Amino acid sequence: MIKTLPMSIEEIMQLIPQRYPMLMLDKVIELNEEKIIAIKNISGNDPIFIGHFPNFKIYPGVLLTESIAQASIILFNQFKNSNDSETNKTPVLYHTNIKFKKVVVPGDQLFIHVNLRKKVLESAIVDGTIYVNDEIVASGSLTFTIKQM
Repeated sequence: MIKTLPMSIEEIMQLIPQRYPMLMLDKVIELNEEKIIAIKNISGNDPIFIGHFPNFKIYPGVLLTESIAQASIILFNQFKNSNDSETNKTPVLYHTNIKFKKVVVPGDQLFIHVNLRKKVLESAIVDGTIYVNDEIVASGSLTFTIKQM
């Protein structure tokens, strides 16, 4: 069952295990079997900026990668229901190939686009691109394996 769009933070938390401060999505605005578009608002109050270059706040690339991964989990989990035998399985990141093109700073709004490239048995490959103001700030692919949790 596809959730109603836009998907709120509360609905997002029903589909992914991460919680604040590691919750990297604020809203889902598009979702189907092959694609998701999510939004993350970057605030100068985010705890990461206390130690990540406090005099020149730069949002870490690893957290950009994590936002693609979390959107991917929603893409993979959107059709599960409570009777599904896979409810205790979750995608675990296996390999990353993300390139960073521009710096992300407080005040930026990330548009996280993830497309399913391939899904075979217990593995999947996605292509992710993050935009700020229609400019690509990060893009690449992630490979997941499905693990029992």
